[in-house]
Amino acid sequence: MAKTFILAICLFLSVLCPSGAVAETPNIELKIIVSNIADNKGQLLVGIYNKAEGAFQTSSQTAGKIVPAQAGKMLFTFQLPAGQYAIGVIHDRNSNNQLDTNFLGIPTEDYGFSNSAARPDFEKAKINITHNQTIYITMH
Repeated sequence: MAKTFILAICLFLSVLCPSGAVAETPNIELKIIVSNIADNKGQLLVGIYNKAEGAFQTSSQTAGKIVPAQAGKMLFTFQLPAGQYAIGVIHDRNSNNQLDTNFLGIPTEDYGFSNSAARPDFEKAKINITHNQTIYITMH
């Protein structure tokens, strides 16, 4: 009787907790269309950030891509878990992997942010990703 009871408990637990079962968060496809790219010089740096701390710093990226620039529009596709993200894009025309500025700190290369944010501010640029979607970023 005790063996039967223990066997029944083990079978019940194995149904509730199958071996190797891990709760997976399904990835969501995020498409980013970047427009108003001035020319083919250099590269585009796309960074995706999921927290305000360190946002828009390469070391804090959740995901990112560096690709040769193409004038006009470019499409980027990412697979991400649901959540809040801010996105920044730089047209790094001299391929030095950073946004160049003049002596006053004003950018000399084009840039753009999600939510049409005017500057690299996580709260203003954040978007809520809950399903497959496309967002648009215009370079300035």
